[in-house]
This record gives sequence, structure tokens and C-alpha cells, in this order.
Amino acid sequence: MNSRFFPNPLHILVVEDNAGDYVLLKESIHMSGIPVAAIQLADTLASATTLLKQNKPDIVFLDLFLPDSSGLDSFHRLQEYMTHSAVIILSGLSDTKTSREAIAGGAQDFLAKGEFDEKLLEKTITYSLERKRSMEILSAANEKYRQIFYDNPFPIFLYDIETLQILECNNAALDKYGYTREEFIHLTILDIRPSEDIEKVMTSMTDSQRIDGTGNQVWRHTKKSGEVMMVEVFINTIEYGGRKVRQAQINDITEKLKLSAELEGSRLLQQKAITEATIQGQENERGQLGIELHDNINQILATAKLYLDFSIADSRVKKEMLVKSKECITLATDEIRKLSHALLPPSLEEFGLITALNDLIDPLSVTGKNFIEKQWSGFREECMKKSQKLTIYRIVQEQLNNILKHAGAKKIICSLHLMDDGKAIELLVKDDGLGFDTTVKKNGVGLRNIISRAALFDGKVSIHSQPGQGCELKVLFPGNNID
Repeated sequence: MNSRFFPNPLHILVVEDNAGDYVLLKESIHMSGIPVAAIQLADTLASATTLLKQNKPDIVFLDLFLPDSSGLDSFHRLQEYMTHSAVIILSGLSDTKTSREAIAGGAQDFLAKGEFDEKLLEKTITYSLERKRSMEILSAANEKYRQIFYDNPFPIFLYDIETLQILECNNAALDKYGYTREEFIHLTILDIRPSEDIEKVMTSMTDSQRIDGTGNQVWRHTKKSGEVMMVEVFINTIEYGGRKVRQAQINDITEKLKLSAELEGSRLLQQKAITEATIQGQENERGQLGIELHDNINQILATAKLYLDFSIADSRVKKEMLVKSKECITLATDEIRKLSHALLPPSLEEFGLITALNDLIDPLSVTGKNFIEKQWSGFREECMKKSQKLTIYRIVQEQLNNILKHAGAKKIICSLHLMDDGKAIELLVKDDGLGFDTTVKKNGVGLRNIISRAALFDGKVSIHSQPGQGCELKVLFPGNNID
């Protein structure tokens, strides 16, 4: 006898009211060689109930037709006491259908009375014990899964692949979404999405996703209260009730995203403060340098020019050399004046941005090398801060310098427009010069400086250029920075 199936002698209970059938069954058990510790007999349902309450037999042979019970009722009334036993139904030839129904209800096998011998009996007992053990293992696994599912701290729910109907949910899902279990399993996964997201959800659910739908995504979900939360959804396909369904595990990342946004906002504010301090330092340095050039060097050269004027009148000095000296000093004075004007911040408060821009551009147009078209007629600058005016002035100054040095342009357009009824400002500097490939050319110092200045006011810089087709620099400042 294989000890793997019978490591210990069996305790057997026979529930049978026919003494002859009991004797034949008992003899067949002994003849089969199955190790038996004890065989008990109960000839009524009541006595069987008493014995089952007192003992936990390994095998129960059950005749469904007893003096105090009949048919499946006998099995169902004893079933709660036989959870640890393998149940074999004893039936007559006419009771085969009822026996099969009992097996469907949880019994392990059946034997037709008078139709079995000791070998069939041994095989039936062996298989019944194996089935019982397998069912117990499966039941334990199912219970473990139920605990993992229902007690998981993350919200989880199952839904039908085709109808999107929610089939089951765990306790965390009820707590997170605020529904009762009955309410939750009457929803579809579309019912927990904001109405404006439904079309996007349906568009994303392609046929391939319905079949293979695994992975994770970030979506907006709504609670019963109407509160919207950002969630990370981990989806996989599992077997449930004999079919494939989707399992969705939810991770609420609303607070995480909020904190991340706050940190990013703080980082940007810090970066703005650094950029603003840097630019302010540059302006202060330029101002000091401009004053020094204008008030000191310029005055010294003017005095030298005055001395030379007197020298020219003296015939003892070589007049030709003195005239050339005067011309050189005059040229140096003009160059220093230009430099000081470029370094000193424009008098925006006194004359305004448009006047400062005109003073910057008009001398460039006089040379005749470039035609510069100005498009800011009617522009209302009173809505702007002084610091923003200075930023726009420096951006135009920087870009014009880039164009004059590198572009070889003949025509330049500079424009300022109020957009969206004054809610935004658009700055445009466009030329017909050499242009460049934006995918190859790296940002120079000048362009990086433009981007940094624009970022102080949340300005967005865009550059469009191609070789031989000039360059267009556009900066859009949002209205929330306009007073």
C-alpha cells in the first residue's frame, strides 16, 4: 500500500440505514488492504450529525436516502460538519443523477451499491482523498489571495475587459472613493473619471490594449464626493470566475504631484531671483562704468582738445600734426560717448521704452547699411513695470548686436504688440540675413542672456531660422506680469 496516500490509518464513518449494504462495504474495505483505524456506523441523519460533531473522520460514505432525510437534503444538512472529510456518495442505480449533483456541490466521488469491488473501492478512496487535499490547498490559496486583495493598503478593483463593468473591489478602494461595495460594483471605470476625460479614455483604449492591457498610466479619477484626484494606475490581466479580467491597482499621487509642483515653483523663483540679481549687478556695473567714462575720461579728452585748439593758433607748432591730433581726440570722444550710451540704462522713467528704443535704432538706420522697420505705433507701455521695460530694451539691444555682427541683413523688423486685449506682450525681432540651422547651431552667450532675461517675467522665447532665410526671434510675456 502506498504510504503517500495513507500515511496514517483512516477513520471512516458510514452513514447507511441498510445493514446488509453496510456489512458488504465494511468487508470490501478490509479486503482492499486500506489501513483502517476505525469504522463507525450511523443509520440516521441525526446520529450522523452527533458523530460528526464529536469526530473528524477522514472518509464519509453517505447514503442520501435515510429514515429522517432524503436526497440532496441529506448531503446539504451534513455538509457543514464534513469540511475536513472526503465524502463518497453511496447510491443505487437510480440515484446516479442525484449523486452527481452532490459531487457538484462538494462531494469527492460516488459508488453505486453492488457495482464495485475492493480494487475500485481502493481507487475511489485514494482519488477522493487526493481531491480533498487539492481542494483544501486551493481553498487555502484562495483565502490567502482574498486576504491579499481585500486587505491590500492600495485600492484595487477588477473590471470586465469588454463592458468595463467593475466586478469586485477591496476595502481600500471603498475608503478612497467613498462608495459602498454595492455602489462600487454597479459602476464602470468610466463612471470614476471626470466627464471631460471620457473621450480621451475611450481613445486610449485601442483593441490591442483591451487584449494586452498591462502597464501603468496616470489618470484623473473622481470620488463619490466629486473630488478629483491624480492617480497612477497599474493594470494587469488575471483569471477571475473562469475568465480573463483586468485588475487595476491605484496609487493616489495627488499630494506627490502638488508637492513636486511647489518644489518646482520654488526652484523657478530661486532661479529668477539669481538671474534678476545677476542682471541687476550687470546693470549697476554698466551704470558705474558709463558714468566713469562720461564724467572722467570724456572731460579729460575735452580738456586736451581745448589745449590743442590754443596750440593750433601758435605758428611755432606744426599745424598739420596738431590738426590730426585734434581729429583723433574728437573721434575718441565720439566713441566713448557711444560706449557710455550703450552701457548706461536708458532713461525709461523719464522718456519711456519706445523713446529709448527709437534712440537705440535710429542711429543704426542713419548709416544706410540697414533698413530697420519699427512697428510699435500705438503701443501702450504704461501697463508695464520699469524692470520689464528694461528687459525688453536689453533683449532688442542684444539681438540687434547679433544681427549686425553675424547676419549680414539688409532689412530688420522690430515690433511690440499687446495681445489678447492687453493680457500679453509680444516682442518680435526679424531679419533677412544669413540665418542658421537651429538644430545644429548652439545657443551663444547673447541668446542665453536673452532667454535668462525673458524668464524673469515668465517670457517664452522662440527662434525660427533656416540657412539663407534670415532669423525670427519672438518673446511672449504672459499678462500676469503686466501691471
